[in-house]
Amino acid sequence: MSERLLFLSNLFPDASEPIRGLDNATLLQALIDAEGWDVRSLALRPRLSLRAPGTLSDLAPRAGDERLGPEYVGIRYLPKVGSRWNDGLVAADLAPAFARTVAAWRPDIVLASWLYPDGCAAATLCQQAGLPLVLITQGTDTHGYLRDPVRRRKIVQAVAASRATICRSADLGRLLVGAGAPPERLKTVYNGVDTAIFRLRDRQEARREVGIDPEGPVLLFVGNLLPVKNPLFLIRAVAGVNRQRRSAGLAPARLYLIGDGPMRPTVTREIADQDMATTVTLLGRRPPVEVAAWMAAADRLCLTSHNEGFPNVILEALACGLPVVSTRVGGIGEKIDRPACGQLVTPGDEAAYEAALLAALADPSSRESLTDGDPGWPAAARAYGEILRTARLAVG
Repeated sequence: MSERLLFLSNLFPDASEPIRGLDNATLLQALIDAEGWDVRSLALRPRLSLRAPGTLSDLAPRAGDERLGPEYVGIRYLPKVGSRWNDGLVAADLAPAFARTVAAWRPDIVLASWLYPDGCAAATLCQQAGLPLVLITQGTDTHGYLRDPVRRRKIVQAVAASRATICRSADLGRLLVGAGAPPERLKTVYNGVDTAIFRLRDRQEARREVGIDPEGPVLLFVGNLLPVKNPLFLIRAVAGVNRQRRSAGLAPARLYLIGDGPMRPTVTREIADQDMATTVTLLGRRPPVEVAAWMAAADRLCLTSHNEGFPNVILEALACGLPVVSTRVGGIGEKIDRPACGQLVTPGDEAAYEAALLAALADPSSRESLTDGDPGWPAAARAYGEILRTARLAVG
């Protein structure tokens, strides 16, 4: 009989939000295919409601996710002011669906992603049901939430109650240890990459595919247009690079931004203010196949974040042989650890970022594999499977 895994998180996609928690759904698919697990999912959806919303019958899974057995459960969530109560509200609102699933389909172990409030609520429910729990920290749930003393205390308690907590970068583990979490609970496993999509390709062929000039330097940004990603810094830096390149008689670098978000109008104004309408293009959101083609076409991936956990776009770029110029934040330095993989710059240092881009474009690299070991999702699933099985058999 297959081992039974119950997954619990607000980060899980549905047909209307197909990229929400996409890495979690991809992991669960890999656990089925590569490791033989039987999986069911409780996907949480925050609602501003005075009453427990219950099962949300208006939501449906993406095509292909039906085998993950998702049930979409509305939970009450108080933004900003709810640190003292949100995990308790989630536990109370989730309890009926959790109890029903446990009674009908006794899972061997529970895996919960997003430490607060999801993981904290899962710790409460698993303790009551006598089920072992493994947690996943994604990034912001550690970077941002540990600053709040109430959330920090609850997160540390949840990690201590887990059999293991998987960190998607070693930096997240260091932050949790610094907050008081038991280090023996923490395991580092990076996300996987779809290596059938993100792979080495000929740069000129990729440029023809995406419809751009085969000559000249191309810079790429992939991410949400949010303040934490600092896209205005990148636009100003590229403007400075192009002023210097034009003074030297060189063609300007072209910057393409994949992604969308609330800063799009501000980004559009900054492009106009910097007189960069001919060299900067907003591409909006693109499916993974197109993102991979742009990565194959570009000379560098550019990240300028104030803060990060470990963005999966780094792993995807390295699988495509695309070096990275990034701010030195979060766990990025764990993979950008040698010159071939790229350069890291202190956040906010625009002159240093410009210098890194100028140096990179003066010495464009040939395409070569930049990954260590097997970057695919099956390898990540094997690492998760080993942790889950060990946790299942451990004495609570």
